[in-house]
Amino acid sequence: MRDIQGDISSLKTISTIPVVMKRLLETINDENSSFVDLSEIIQHDQSLSERVVAIANAPYFWHSGLINNLEQATLLLGYDLVRSIAISVSVFDLLGKDEGRRMKELWAHSYEVGLIAGLLCDKVPVTSGAVCFLAGLLHDIGRVIFYTLYAPEYRAVMFDEAVIEKETGLFDADHGTAGGWFLEYSLFPEEIISAVRHHHSLKGCEKHKGIAVTVHLAEALSSLFTPRTEADGSWSKDKERLFYKNGLKKEDIDHIGTIVRQESPFIENFFEM
Repeated sequence: MRDIQGDISSLKTISTIPVVMKRLLETINDENSSFVDLSEIIQHDQSLSERVVAIANAPYFWHSGLINNLEQATLLLGYDLVRSIAISVSVFDLLGKDEGRRMKELWAHSYEVGLIAGLLCDKVPVTSGAVCFLAGLLHDIGRVIFYTLYAPEYRAVMFDEAVIEKETGLFDADHGTAGGWFLEYSLFPEEIISAVRHHHSLKGCEKHKGIAVTVHLAEALSSLFTPRTEADGSWSKDKERLFYKNGLKKEDIDHIGTIVRQESPFIENFFEM
């Protein structure tokens, strides 16, 4: 059996990883690095810089439409959030053009889950809306990591209906676990790691359970609002009961669905769909 955790920890040494991604990971793990170092990396990649700014204008960072450049993003959001956004954008770029539209659908699904998680966080405050948004945005990052490390095998199961079972059979770990390991290595906040690790199953989730439940429900609601074959969550009676158990109501589903539909043009434009 492969050493999945070891492979993830040495990700930046893989020759196929883009230079920008390698530099970001090296900077994050360098205790002597500063925002100046991070900013220099981001600014030298115009596409990355533009998309960091675009995501920084998401509704749950509270500055929608006000952030025009990287300096403003850092001033208003802080170093940690900008760093997290840059890593999330870079990791999703690892799929590149090989997967074409399916990659864009996965990106769009992840953004939508982030949006819904932020909306749920407004209703049942478990942490800041920004953290909920990021946790939702990153919930499927393990799928990208698996693809990057083991593309020949993983490509065949990546969008399978039984992806969790297939991943466990291949790697003895699912993409939630792999995503959690990657985020630990990349020094993400513990609450985001917990949400990513447990977004499919809350079993064993003891710390930061509120945000984990939020992302768990957000992914299920995404499948209800915008069914995609690239998404691997589903709405069920169990999730509906959990939704109501957390003090949410039927009208909350309707309200969130309305906002998701309103945001669809931006999502499609952002991911060039």
